[in-house]
Amino acid sequence: MKDLELKYHQEIAYAYDLLRVVFFNHWKEDTIQEIIERVDLLNDDLKEKPFIKALKKLKGKELDEARWDYNRLFIGPKRPIASTFESVHRSEKKLMMREETFQVREFYSQVGLEVEKLNQFPDDFIGFEFQYLLYTALMVVELINDGEEDKAKELMEIREEFISKHPKQWFPEFCDDILKGSKEQIWKDLAAFILNILEQEEAFFKTFHNN
Repeated sequence: MKDLELKYHQEIAYAYDLLRVVFFNHWKEDTIQEIIERVDLLNDDLKEKPFIKALKKLKGKELDEARWDYNRLFIGPKRPIASTFESVHRSEKKLMMREETFQVREFYSQVGLEVEKLNQFPDDFIGFEFQYLLYTALMVVELINDGEEDKAKELMEIREEFISKHPKQWFPEFCDDILKGSKEQIWKDLAAFILNILEQEEAFFKTFHNN
């Protein structure tokens, strides 16, 4: 069981690292390689996902079109179709820097993380949430390797709580906005990929509690 858990957390960390970079990247010819390098680390099942297959083919005109749609969906200049900030999805007036922002900040601080430009750029940006999930998964791997299984279990429970209180509360709506608003199939595939990762985590924690 220990080896299976170790393998799972390492593989889910690779997926979170990829997703983190997806939302921090500018999607230019000279930066797309940063994403492709992370694709190579994914397990065979994830490599077969449509989003990953599309990523590996992305170049030239297709990259330009994907980048244009990415900006339209997530950045602007007009109001983004799929906001990448949790508070926007969960506040009635669709505002940033609401209570969810500070709730995720508390989770980050528990493991010694703090976002750059604190109080200037919202902590509940999707890239930061993926970064937190990446970091906690890697910490679990390190704790298991060090024989600190009780601490590893404690951190797994914290990650599960974070997913339950935050990503699960807004990722589905975020992904639905992508599916409805994207003009390029690759971003619809991204939405499906994100939801699949959430499903994998849910399945893992269900097994984790049953053992």
